[in-house]
Amino acid sequence: MYQQSLIEPKDDMISLQSAFLRSKSAQDRKTLGQFFTSPVVADYMASMLHKPKGKIISILDAGAGTGVLTAATSVQLLGLGCKAVHAVLYELDSLVIAHLNQTMKDIEHFYQSKSVKFTFEIRNSDFVLDRPDKKESFDVSVINPPYFKYNVKTSPYAKAVSDLYSGDPNIYASFMAIVASSLNEGGQMVAITPRSFTNGLYFKSFRDYLLNVTAIESIHIFKHRDRVFKNDADKVLQENIICKFVKAANYEAVEVRASDCDSNLTSATIQNYPVDLIVDPSNDQRLIRIPESLTEANLLKQAEQLESTFTDSGYFISTGPVVEHRTRNFIVSADSQNNTIPLYRPHNVTPYAALWTGENKKDVRFELQAQHEKHTLNNKNYVLLKRFSSKDEKRRLVSGVYLSKYFDDLEFIGFGNKVNYIGVRSGELTKKEAYGLCAIFNGSFFDRYFRCISGNTQVNATEIRVMRFPTRDQVKDIGEEVLKLNVFDADQNNIIVNRVLKIKETV
Repeated sequence: MYQQSLIEPKDDMISLQSAFLRSKSAQDRKTLGQFFTSPVVADYMASMLHKPKGKIISILDAGAGTGVLTAATSVQLLGLGCKAVHAVLYELDSLVIAHLNQTMKDIEHFYQSKSVKFTFEIRNSDFVLDRPDKKESFDVSVINPPYFKYNVKTSPYAKAVSDLYSGDPNIYASFMAIVASSLNEGGQMVAITPRSFTNGLYFKSFRDYLLNVTAIESIHIFKHRDRVFKNDADKVLQENIICKFVKAANYEAVEVRASDCDSNLTSATIQNYPVDLIVDPSNDQRLIRIPESLTEANLLKQAEQLESTFTDSGYFISTGPVVEHRTRNFIVSADSQNNTIPLYRPHNVTPYAALWTGENKKDVRFELQAQHEKHTLNNKNYVLLKRFSSKDEKRRLVSGVYLSKYFDDLEFIGFGNKVNYIGVRSGELTKKEAYGLCAIFNGSFFDRYFRCISGNTQVNATEIRVMRFPTRDQVKDIGEEVLKLNVFDADQNNIIVNRVLKIKETV
């Protein structure tokens, strides 16, 4: 059970961390990907550990900062009855080493006061490039890894972990993979990270590796993405989660905890769900779905009963081909009529309607210069889906219908890369079917289903392709009913979608 104030010398550590934060600019910390863990969160993460086996328990701290996580872990292990603990701490920032050393000395003295042994080794070196997993192994690791992207083709970090996984250019995944590799059988990793690794093509290889060598025991989700590091100078726009993984374990269920922020961790709701509900077994993406509540778990179970997937139903989804910063010489003002076509941007996509009037100040046109074909599409019926939503926007999925008759004199149309476009792989997308698709994506059921899959504000085509989905006949039935409405109403939309799909509970 979680207990507050596990760390007895807490005031000293808070003072050390505060002093260090005052000494570093936000830009300096951003360069190293530093987001420091509060003692409250550190205590909570440590409380997720169970007692390891062995006489001397080894801790690995990858990116130790001022040492708050190792301190919390050490005190938790003491409370679990461990008699000897040795910590190996990696920290690249030389400026924080003195603070880290002082924290470890405090823990050493604390252990001595309990007649128990604590030893430590601080390594002022790059954790990923050092690869401790190739030389030694550990029992527990509680980490808040740095967060920054790197170039997968040129960065030494990509090469350093190429034997574990390929792909994702983000350092936090490299930290997690190396920690997982370094654990003894039954070893435990508790990590607070962005949720982004749970889905997406970039992280597929990483998920494969992580889920092959460990099992998820517990996930804690924060319902508000910006409240976990609320004392940090930089706003954290990623949705963060805490996950516990156990090496070479096999669980039938995963515990999911949910709380608003770090101040009420003790009142988190707790539910246990079958592993197959959390880790999608139906395709090779191995998406990790996280229902925040029993209602969302029920929704996820109902989605699993849909007869098809988006791709198997005969649809395709792609990202708009116009990348504006690469095609600036093609983009002209909205009133430039000669040899141009409208370019659809996110503001042109609203629920049910994808309209370009030329009257919005953001409207632009795309000039049909030589070789425009790789940037333009044939003017056909499509459904447009915004790729991005703001972090506080209520809806994640916003979809509008584009009909070729809007510009029936044009052979081509332009869609920017901040918009996804949807069509059928064979034949023509009819108006009825287009409105059926649009109604599905604008419905509450699919919006919440998508939120279980992805914590990102970005709507990736990869996730849409593997979502459970209605059959084409069901899509057409929904479209037929929606087109009978005098006004496209959200409540009526939900009623129609839920009735046709036999959704038992209106969500």
